[in-house]
Amino acid sequence: MPQDTTGDAYGAGYKQWLQEEIARQDELAAMNRTAETAKGTMEYALLGDGPVVLGLHGMPGGYDQALFGYDWIAGAGFSLLAPSRPGYLGTPLSTGKTYPEMADAFAALLDTLDIDTVAVVTMSGGGPPGYEFAIRHPERISALVAIDSIVSRCRMPADFNAVSEALYFSSPGQSLFSFFSKHFPKKTMHELIRSNSLLTAEEIDEQVEAALQDPAQMGMLLRIIRLMSDYGRRKEGVENDIEQFTHLSDMPIETIRCPSLIVHGTHDNLLFCQAVHARDTIPDAESIWVPEGSHFCAWISPHAHDVQERIVGFLQAHCRE
Repeated sequence: MPQDTTGDAYGAGYKQWLQEEIARQDELAAMNRTAETAKGTMEYALLGDGPVVLGLHGMPGGYDQALFGYDWIAGAGFSLLAPSRPGYLGTPLSTGKTYPEMADAFAALLDTLDIDTVAVVTMSGGGPPGYEFAIRHPERISALVAIDSIVSRCRMPADFNAVSEALYFSSPGQSLFSFFSKHFPKKTMHELIRSNSLLTAEEIDEQVEAALQDPAQMGMLLRIIRLMSDYGRRKEGVENDIEQFTHLSDMPIETIRCPSLIVHGTHDNLLFCQAVHARDTIPDAESIWVPEGSHFCAWISPHAHDVQERIVGFLQAHCRE
């Protein structure tokens, strides 16, 4: 993909790709629907055909983050069911404040949509409700894939809300990050990986140079930045997640019996020890440890395509209609 690392004008190839990527994002973002379930209102989107995969987003997020992050699963022959977790976008927090309540709300959504069984794929903050779904509804889950996901108590910095809202989630901050992601992708991607990994500057530079040549990784950078927008409609979910993370009780993940795959970057600056705990505690769980992987190892990494292929292979082996 043509690109310019100086931040000046880009070639026609890059501009054409950028237009196509933004058009694809717009197409995915327009797919949301709303369902009234036994547990309350839930916003969701459904993409693709085949066995259903319930894709759970992280923080901040919404159905759009699940679509943006997991569309490659739908492209591999699955139906991707992407709900907005309670507190995010069109799903009110009243639908399920705690993670057990969220898991029950997902089951109610399946009832409403007449879906019996799903595989579950989680990212980051989507981990706890995904694990709870496997614990509480074992008859409805065929497989579990947890990507860089929280599984136990996770303390956030005391000033996380105020600082992140001021720098990343405000309208001026969002406009600035959006501009930089399009016109200075090298610098923006470097900062994204730096703030979500334990990699050295040299290691980050190597990953960034590789990512700049890969349209999928470049597209994911733009998608991550875009998902910071409309923060007012995500804020309640973020604040609830922070509360839940910091008071998370030990979940009985040793009772999970479905085939489980734990995927995690070895250089994630927050959660790798939690991934090891999940792999070692869930009976017969498999793992993919991504070398020098950040918190975004399944999307922005020299190993991203291989990781995605291995996840798809695992789903194909275990996900049923």
